[in-house]
Amino acid sequence: MKTILFFAMVVLTFAFLLARARIRPSTQFQSIDVIVPAFNEELVIARSLINLLRNPYVRRVICVDDGSTDATSEIVAQLMQQTPRLLLVSKDNGGKGSAIMKGLEFATAKYVFLTDADTYVPFKSRGLGYMLAELDRGADAVGGVPSSDLRGGGLLGYVRASVKLPMIVIKRTFQQILGGAPFIISGACGMFRADVLREVGVTDRTNVEDLDLTWSLVAAGYKVRNVSRAVVYPQECKTLREEWRRWRRWIMGYAVCMRLHWRLLFSRYGLFSILPMFLVVVLGVGMYAYNWGRAVLVGQAGLLPSLMFPLLWLGVVMILGGISAWHHNKLRLLWMAPLALMYVLLAYAVWLTHGLQGLITGREYGRDKPTRYARVVA
Repeated sequence: MKTILFFAMVVLTFAFLLARARIRPSTQFQSIDVIVPAFNEELVIARSLINLLRNPYVRRVICVDDGSTDATSEIVAQLMQQTPRLLLVSKDNGGKGSAIMKGLEFATAKYVFLTDADTYVPFKSRGLGYMLAELDRGADAVGGVPSSDLRGGGLLGYVRASVKLPMIVIKRTFQQILGGAPFIISGACGMFRADVLREVGVTDRTNVEDLDLTWSLVAAGYKVRNVSRAVVYPQECKTLREEWRRWRRWIMGYAVCMRLHWRLLFSRYGLFSILPMFLVVVLGVGMYAYNWGRAVLVGQAGLLPSLMFPLLWLGVVMILGGISAWHHNKLRLLWMAPLALMYVLLAYAVWLTHGLQGLITGREYGRDKPTRYARVVA
């Protein structure tokens, strides 16, 4: 059943993207204010800001230092001396949501782009232009695709990147088709009408402020869309410990948001965008438990590897890996793609150990910040 649903998603996604291929990027250059919240980002902040300032669609970049204890503010201050288009705003540490809202006080453009300090936004691409075009077509908020920055990334970064981009495109496009809006506007790549963002606001009541914001926009009746031709590149985790903590934050935040936005669960958006992400986990855990248990009971434990990674799904991830290898121009992503299946098991494990806890209690752990690393040529 999961296989049939997946191929149906692929077919619908391809047809949808093909129908929208004629949409051209906007020519409204220097029409966007960018807000970059930053907390202890000295290793990455300079390059990220420089790339944003070189983007033809960006009018001004507002970097909000959220109480950093490293050299983040000093680095931004030095860059600010070189251009009036960069503004440093400093505040006491309060969280990413409060940093965004502080930066919004200084935004004067009609459109605001939100991204993270570790995220590389290619200045030569027209990704922001495609997002603007979607806003011109009536959207109130638009998300892009967070891929992976492989410049300096370790083994885990390559494994994650091997399927990440095509899977995000497939899932969010499918969610938009059936549910009316994508599951999330990622905090690494989101564009909004400034007045809409001010009205709805960004809070720190969860550790996944971008998911909370997306669902709040949908609940308020705003039009939320996804643009697959806007791709950015945030850094990936280098250790399993950090990867676990990141997925714990995502999944517990998702569970808490389901409690906060429970009324949405009974809407079109809830039935086709929110709940399927949870139900796929329930189905997957149930199927694995049944098949593994049955294999052990009948004395066929040797079949566990094939039950864990069926050959058909290995073929599917190899295709996804081929797409990622072409996009990143790195052939190694093709043969590393089967390793990405471990993220399925990781998600299931985190749901069982922490996700259900968040769903029942409505509580999360403190927000774990991944370790940043300086970008190098990979």
